Amino acid sequence: MKLLTVILNWRTPEMSLQSAEAALREMEGIDGSITIVDNDSGDGSEAKLREGVAARRWPEDRVRVLQSGRNGGYGAGNNFGIRAGLPGGGKPDFVYILNSDAFPDPGA
Repeated sequence: MKLLTVILNWRTPEMSLQSAEAALREMEGIDGSITIVDNDSGDGSEAKLREGVAARRWPEDRVRVLQSGRNGGYGAGNNFGIRAGLPGGGKPDFVYILNSDAFPDPGA
């Protein structure tokens, strides 16, 4: 079973990274990955997200950053991440949409 967690970012890169960190902690032992989609923030968020992922040394097959290329709204941004699938092109069995201002509690 593979899980894809999608976090949509719009001008909140630090919060999105914190959300990813909490999700990654709770995904321990679960096969899958996290995709952070920058929804065309236009404020340098994408670079900050990429720098944050690299600084935390998260493997690319576990956490990746994608740029949507346009801000089509919440649904379009999440759909972009879902359509991208898992790193390497695989399809997930489950998709978890996690808001960038949500931080799963320990044990979630």
